[in-house]
Amino acid sequence: MKKNNHSQLQAHLARVEGQLAAVRDALERDDCSKAARTLLAASRSLHSARAFCITAFLSERVYPRAKTADATLLADVHSLLKA
Repeated sequence: MKKNNHSQLQAHLARVEGQLAAVRDALERDDCSKAARTLLAASRSLHSARAFCITAFLSERVYPRAKTADATLLADVHSLLKA
């Protein structure tokens, strides 16, 4: 993975770790409502990180010399992965 993509993914995963720590804290305070909302946000963040990884893989390994049309296709694939 390219350095820039790697850095972005690391930052994204650090945010997910923070969200999971917040879920743990909410559960310790017996605040199930907040834990559930935060867990939902963490789940969406992981889904987004997965889409980012797949898109990075496609752009770096599958389409390393993408033409403009391929770049548009790659953007479409990325939006489908995030759905």
